[in-house]
Amino acid sequence: MDRKEFIKKGSCGICIALSSGFLLSALLDSCKTPLGVVKTSSKEDIVLIPVKEFEQSDYKLVRVNNYDYDLAVQKNANGTYTTLVLLCSHAGQPLTRTGKNYYCALHGSQFDHEGHVTKGPAERDMIKLTTQIINDQISIQLKKTS
Repeated sequence: MDRKEFIKKGSCGICIALSSGFLLSALLDSCKTPLGVVKTSSKEDIVLIPVKEFEQSDYKLVRVNNYDYDLAVQKNANGTYTTLVLLCSHAGQPLTRTGKNYYCALHGSQFDHEGHVTKGPAERDMIKLTTQIINDQISIQLKKTS
């Protein structure tokens, strides 16, 4: 069978359809975020997150209703927690997590996993929120960012 006959008979179309399905599936899988996102609200500027949220991971992205920026909550080796506001201290833009560090796409500022500036133009560290464990809840005291 020559090439024209193969294409006419639709065999090639089946191959293309199958390949497209595999590619689409791979593309959609790559869009999934491996990060755990916790969506919550605050009461009197306090956010509560169950400690059990950290059973599988030492990092959670927390999205608080009516708060301008996401929060990065990290479980430390000593069992305490640290919360950073994902806000660039240079131009007030949201930050993106890159590995264990944070990056501002606007001007390229970079911060380490503790919120310290590692590359400017930012000169001030990220905002760190008061975080403590009360019973089986992680309590985060929000600081207004705007």
